[in-house]
Amino acid sequence: MKNLQKYLFLIVILMIAVFVCCSNDNKNVVTPRGELNLDRGAIAVRENGGPVYIGWRLLESDPANLAFDIYRLNGNERTKINDKPITSSTNFVDSQGGSRYVLTVTSAGRQFESPTEIEVWEQNYRSIKLQGDYGANRIGIADLDGDGVYDFIVKQPGGSLDPGTQRRSLDTYKYEAYNGKTGEFMWRYDLGWNVDMGIWWTPAIVFDFNGDGKAEVAFKGSVYAATEEESFLREGNLFIMEGPEYCIVLDGETGKEITRTDWIPRGDPESWGDPRGNRVNRNQIGVAYLDGKTPSLLVCRGTYTKMYIDAYNLIGNQLVKVWGWCGDDETPQVRGQGFHGMHAYDVDGDGFDEIIFGDAALDHDGTLLWNMNMGHPDICYLADIDPDRPGLELFYAFESRQQTNGFCMVDPLTGHIIWGIDTPTIHLHDWGMIGNIDPTHRGMELYAREQNGSASFLCNAKGEIISDGSELGGGCTARAFYWKDGDVKVFYPFAYGARVNPIMEFRGEQIGEIPGTIVAIADIYGDWREEVVTVLNGEIRIYTTTIPSTTRRPSLMQDPLYRMDVAQLLSGYIYVPQLSRPW
Repeated sequence: MKNLQKYLFLIVILMIAVFVCCSNDNKNVVTPRGELNLDRGAIAVRENGGPVYIGWRLLESDPANLAFDIYRLNGNERTKINDKPITSSTNFVDSQGGSRYVLTVTSAGRQFESPTEIEVWEQNYRSIKLQGDYGANRIGIADLDGDGVYDFIVKQPGGSLDPGTQRRSLDTYKYEAYNGKTGEFMWRYDLGWNVDMGIWWTPAIVFDFNGDGKAEVAFKGSVYAATEEESFLREGNLFIMEGPEYCIVLDGETGKEITRTDWIPRGDPESWGDPRGNRVNRNQIGVAYLDGKTPSLLVCRGTYTKMYIDAYNLIGNQLVKVWGWCGDDETPQVRGQGFHGMHAYDVDGDGFDEIIFGDAALDHDGTLLWNMNMGHPDICYLADIDPDRPGLELFYAFESRQQTNGFCMVDPLTGHIIWGIDTPTIHLHDWGMIGNIDPTHRGMELYAREQNGSASFLCNAKGEIISDGSELGGGCTARAFYWKDGDVKVFYPFAYGARVNPIMEFRGEQIGEIPGTIVAIADIYGDWREEVVTVLNGEIRIYTTTIPSTTRRPSLMQDPLYRMDVAQLLSGYIYVPQLSRPW
């Protein structure tokens, strides 16, 4: 018996030793879902010649006793500027200010990883110059070369056609890659004149689909045409209505094509509901871990009438189809229930992702999980809206007219309505808003507005109307994001064509402003607060907060729902990414 106890004791010690060794090698940790290797994302920012704010990234794999020290560099001389190791936050302000710093990381008093040297920004944004004096339509964020730094995919030029309005393309979209460490241009891919210039013709996603630690770029494309005269455009048409369409996958580091496969076919455009190329040209793309470990590429066609989704795995250099789904094959049919985005998350806890593509959801095997059959929701967010309720919730606001529940919170496991407003709605429009902006209510606040401005609603997580939302700027959309300390978000009131965006506190003061057209919000640099990416002619800027924080939490990008939401930024509407776990 004593020998058995001794044997079991040795096994336990061995297991602990293996765990400690694996935990300390944080640079090579790979989660079951293939999380990319991340560096510390360290930044140092001086505004108007004042003190320097320094921020860095905490990782999920970091031990609880991890501590940080900061040294100011003057030539080869180092001066430590924090009195005690920093263990309760991931930022520090140097009141004296310098031009270069070193961040060191220790665990139990021993060096945990190599020191990080940090150059100082002289403003609260990073500028990356484009290759010409043009704007951008969208920005994708991913590590393209496996160095632990987020790179950028720019879809340029700016502007976008909508299939609902007949207008001819005036140019071609190009994808450009920029190195996140150096800012240098990496490659360009021109879609050519066989692809119309609009978000619904050109959905794209940047993600590591083959598990090599480097993200690929997948998008809808066609046969390349160098000029409009060479394209499939026919006399009398304003949109491309014929010719092959493909899902094309590029190597993210080089821009070289890896493979392509046929996109879901158009068929007869009139069978989608109109002859003008509107309904048929509603395309999206997404990603989901359908088997719990492999990221599958989702190719989607249809929002307002017929709806199709095909799932593929990138195996070797080929896209291998996993399953295909058609809403017309369901009873009752799933038609016209798409929204302008897609959420993928394991809502039922079985280890496999479900797909929420409107007011209906698919299980990981491509079978229908539930169907609300309420029509087209313009607003759809998945998040931990109500902290008093286990699991996540869905926030819907419907473009289709409703007598009740046009603004509602829904259980993503079942599609059952948890609460909804009993006021009739006509056309709740655009992105709406979700986020904890009011500290006097637990959980998140939810906002939507009628397109014609006749009514608007701001509710708390329990479904109580707390305001008409006029504090959010009076438009259809406000976007909330982490910028200060703690779990309360700030917001900016979205306006088409805005060149300066105020940063606002709910029922409070304007605390700043961000110039440019905002094209992305994500945790890219520094601590867990979010960066705001804007576009100006010939330049993208990544704005960061310099407000000190006493909160220490891992990078938001390591939250599984948040990371999947960020991947969707090149497709559909720009929905602000959300967290799957309570604050």
